[in-house]
Amino acid sequence: MLEARTEFAYDLKGFFIFLALRNSVESRGGGGLERVIQLFWGFFKVGILGYGGGPGSISLMQAIAVSGYHWMDNTQFAEMLAIGNALPGPIATKLSVAIGWRVAGPIGAVAALIGVVGPSVLLMLGLYQVLLIYKSNPYVTGLIRGVKPIVIVLLTLLVLNLIPDTFHKTRWLPSTIIFLLGFIAIRGFRISPVFVILASMVGGALFLR
Repeated sequence: MLEARTEFAYDLKGFFIFLALRNSVESRGGGGLERVIQLFWGFFKVGILGYGGGPGSISLMQAIAVSGYHWMDNTQFAEMLAIGNALPGPIATKLSVAIGWRVAGPIGAVAALIGVVGPSVLLMLGLYQVLLIYKSNPYVTGLIRGVKPIVIVLLTLLVLNLIPDTFHKTRWLPSTIIFLLGFIAIRGFRISPVFVILASMVGGALFLR
């Protein structure tokens, strides 16, 4: 009898936790649970296909969040990307948490983070030993090299999508100046991108209001 009561209490507790989580998610807007599933699946695809680390993942995230599910526009994504690059840590995990939180609150952030990190963890655990064994195989080497051009394609498309709003006709001059100074600082003087991003934010606050 005591065990039955204990099991019932745990079941009841779990039920109320589920209700609280559902209400928290649905308070972010209609179709909350559906959005959580979309976040997990969308970022799971990023985790599976995001070869090349951050650069490859960023373009996929932009395609999913902006073009796919329309959670935000290119301007909002660019702002989130700039802030994320100014903070420490991998950009993919930072963006996934930020987008997940924006779309579906804390539960959305957790779902997006699990989605983007899960595939990498599973693949590393499952394929690491295999890659160590066959890393000198020319087919394996060619497979990895074959992905790199597609990463460049994705990055190019991402840049092309961001250009129209970044260099808008009403503010193209200060944006161009910030771009050139940032390029010279990072490429020419080897200044950390973190400091360049922070400086660009200050410049934007002064000249791009």
